[in-house]
Amino acid sequence: MDTRAQTPQDFAVGVSVLLVTIIGVLAFVQGSAVGVYESPDVQRNQPIADRAATHLVETYSVEGTRNHIRYNTSSGIDASLDDDIASHSGTLGGLKSSAGLDTATARRTNASLNVTVVNASTLEARARAPAVDDHDRTLAWGPDAAGRDNLATTSRVVKLTNATGQCDPVCWLVVRVW
Repeated sequence: MDTRAQTPQDFAVGVSVLLVTIIGVLAFVQGSAVGVYESPDVQRNQPIADRAATHLVETYSVEGTRNHIRYNTSSGIDASLDDDIASHSGTLGGLKSSAGLDTATARRTNASLNVTVVNASTLEARARAPAVDDHDRTLAWGPDAAGRDNLATTSRVVKLTNATGQCDPVCWLVVRVW
């Protein structure tokens, strides 16, 4: 008879339990571990970008479709954001108010927003230039985000109604916050 205290089966079970525990811990804390390397501004602004993108998709989606955005109509995303920029000095103040993003306090100012529609073919070319519609209007609203540090970005896959040649096959609605 063998006098060993541990059998190979005991070892296999012990190592398996250890690996499952380590993987479980890493899966549950990965968000907080990655957050250590991000700027506090990005951490604070990411929920704002998510909320703005969700608001835009929910508000301008065609009834009964998924992520099919009204465009080139009186109640389309383009007309509404154009009016918003004209009435709020280019700051998208109406969008911030409608989406509940007016969160300024004595210690914190309101975040700046940029909303851009990017065509999928542009993304394939590894660029993020805004799409241009049939009337040569650039599909970007709000202050320019180029060269900004600590950008929080959220993207949604969308299609635009009444826009020939756009979103073939899809577009990305990109919201940047800083």
